Amino acid sequence: MSVSKGFLKKIQSWAVDKKSDSIAFLPFQGDGNPYKSKVFLVGAKPELHFHLDAGDIEIYADSLVDSKLFHDVFHDEMSREYKGSINFAKWVEEHLNASVTLSSVNCFISDPDNLKQLKKSKHPLYIQGFEVFQQVLNEFEPNILVLQGASAYKLFLEQFQHQLVELREQDINETVANLERKGVIAKLQLNNGGIVDVLVCRSMGYFGKEGNSFGQIKSTLIQLLH
Repeated sequence: MSVSKGFLKKIQSWAVDKKSDSIAFLPFQGDGNPYKSKVFLVGAKPELHFHLDAGDIEIYADSLVDSKLFHDVFHDEMSREYKGSINFAKWVEEHLNASVTLSSVNCFISDPDNLKQLKKSKHPLYIQGFEVFQQVLNEFEPNILVLQGASAYKLFLEQFQHQLVELREQDINETVANLERKGVIAKLQLNNGGIVDVLVCRSMGYFGKEGNSFGQIKSTLIQLLH
């Protein structure tokens, strides 16, 4: 699947760092039209670490809406968490007839050690990583946001807690395993006034092929999407 010229331009605005003339952000990834995606599965940061020049933006943009192409291009970089995320997306598609788009609370592409240094110094690219996520979220307007893993939940609260409604104080420091059993833990208002249900679960690195231990999050999604 190839993206339109208009959508390519938008992806370019999200993904490219003009100063280095390189692709510095992974704004989202999925299969097909992300505007039709009802579920956002969100980690703390991109699990893939790669280096591409801005000149590769067309194939990069196409891979963001084509998981097979994305796999072909980046298969050497794929983590256990990413593979679990893909299996989760397949389960949602097969059982709930809904598509899942993957994203990150911070969309900047960097290895963990470098990211810590950028966070300490409040580097512009690190700050921009949060802005890209917000722009993507408000552009696609999903119904459900699933934060996977403790790092994603903590980072999300650091950046966006002030935008949440119906978040209970006792849930702020709760474990993700317990939050997973609670269902919707808060709601997030988008720029258009739409409301997104916020769920939390363990890292998709534990999902495996079938996600047999993720029965509660599956049950919650069934209730919300049916």
